[in-house]
Amino acid sequence: MIDVIVDILKNSLSITFFVLTTMLFIEYINVRSSGTFNSIIQKNGLRQIILGAFLGVIPGCLGTYTMVTFYTHNIVTIGALTATFIATMGDEAFLLFSIQPLQAIGVFVVLFIIGIFTGVIVDLLYTKKKADKLQVAHFEIHETEQMFQKASFSLIINNIKHASPHRALLLFGIAIIFILSLLGQIGHSHDFLSSFAIQHASVEHIHNHDHEINWLAVTFVLLSIGAAYIVSSVNEHFLEEHFWSHIIQKHFIKIFSWTTLVLVIVTMLNTYIHIEDFLQTYTYHILFLAVLVGIIPESGPHIVFLSLYVSGTLPLSILMANSIVQDGHGALPLIAESKKTFLQVKFINIVVGLLVGIIGLQLGI
Repeated sequence: MIDVIVDILKNSLSITFFVLTTMLFIEYINVRSSGTFNSIIQKNGLRQIILGAFLGVIPGCLGTYTMVTFYTHNIVTIGALTATFIATMGDEAFLLFSIQPLQAIGVFVVLFIIGIFTGVIVDLLYTKKKADKLQVAHFEIHETEQMFQKASFSLIINNIKHASPHRALLLFGIAIIFILSLLGQIGHSHDFLSSFAIQHASVEHIHNHDHEINWLAVTFVLLSIGAAYIVSSVNEHFLEEHFWSHIIQKHFIKIFSWTTLVLVIVTMLNTYIHIEDFLQTYTYHILFLAVLVGIIPESGPHIVFLSLYVSGTLPLSILMANSIVQDGHGALPLIAESKKTFLQVKFINIVVGLLVGIIGLQLGI
């Protein structure tokens, strides 16, 4: 029981850290460029959608977190966000690429195209809301921020030596994340996914992962270094007004608490509901079940469909339907920030997933 609680807290912390760090990077780049970064992305809706679909097909949830951050800061449209959620497969993508790399490329090319197509349609339907939304971006540029001191080793050392309480606390927190990342103690655990896939996939398709690089840990190490550089080099105004007041105070508790709550609920469901047995008993409803399971904002339950597909017992169309609807952990920050948007995007994904699944089954795919 203690191990489960620790895992939930570690996953919640890693998700929250990535989202907040992404917000910091975007805020920093936007302020340094005097708003140019913001305006470049906002300028072209199709560019946003293509970017969203591209971030979605990146294995894992990091690309999805980035697009959620863009959306919650009113930089991109709901169509771009929808494209990301449709294109992503979450952590399951790592397994599909490791077991069937060629099939994985084909699956993500199709998801990428479907994501762009759906995103364009969504933005056409949300034209007015999109126009209203882009008029009120969350990023603020102040006159005092037009000039940043040139970052240097001496400036960083001076800022650390004379660190304000907030700067010291932030650097301490980043150092903890850095150490946990080096030790491999932070990030989503793929142990459950790997063991489940090995049980159901053909032996010849399973690669030896014992000596693989933990890319998630590497990512968090790099994020920690980047965050430490920004926190230790920026002026007090940026640190206090943008990072502490805007990002930490407004988003940290909300994202961490909601993420933890959802992970607790999903863990309890996984403990008492055996999805695989249910699939084998009610195979006729497998498509609709795949879509329903896709609603769960977690990486884990969806591995059932990936495993059945790899073993040759599940049609590709049903795997695609589940992939379109599910978002891995990527939707957790969106639930915390805007439950209405989460429901809207999820409804769109369900409709598209069912259409793709039904059409695919009729075509014998």
